[in-house]
Amino acid sequence: DNDLNDRLYQILKAAQVLFAEKSFRYTEVADIAQSAGMSKATIYKYFTSKDQILLRIVEENFKYIRDMVVLKLLTGTEPPMQRLKIAALAVAAHLDNNRSFVHLLIKDAGECMPEIQRMHHSIMHANSKIADALFASLKKDGEIPDLAGGDLLRIVSDICIGALYSWVLSDSGTLVSSVEFYFKLLFKDAGHARPAS
Repeated sequence: DNDLNDRLYQILKAAQVLFAEKSFRYTEVADIAQSAGMSKATIYKYFTSKDQILLRIVEENFKYIRDMVVLKLLTGTEPPMQRLKIAALAVAAHLDNNRSFVHLLIKDAGECMPEIQRMHHSIMHANSKIADALFASLKKDGEIPDLAGGDLLRIVSDICIGALYSWVLSDSGTLVSSVEFYFKLLFKDAGHARPAS
């Protein structure tokens, strides 16, 4: 139903902006309702708590990133390493565009972190076959070590999360430039890929 989707979108958009501006801790459901142009009672028809709103925003961002990565990895005609870089740069650009929310998520959403971690693990597990196929191609080309797919996925995830935390804590530069740096550092032939527009 379009009305339901429109209301959910209004709530999530208003909440994401307020969480980023005021912090999750200092934003009340009443603030979200006012910003979304609806009553608190309407918001409580869709969500039971402010935590649930934050988790839905995180879930939607994870889904968007997952779909973007999968699309770029599966539909690209470039060699596997270039597709990996294109996907990584697309994700970095998305996060650069949502920098204030990423800062909030890392600095201020501690109470929700177990559920956020559960979402992250679920997405990683659901996409392990795509990652395995990509890693098999990269191993065959001699571009990455011959390790188990799960181990490689964990290493890539750890590098990405570390780069994300470093970017937030340094509060300077762009995540895209960090991704470019890591690819130049780790993969000698990956410098030719460019993000898809």
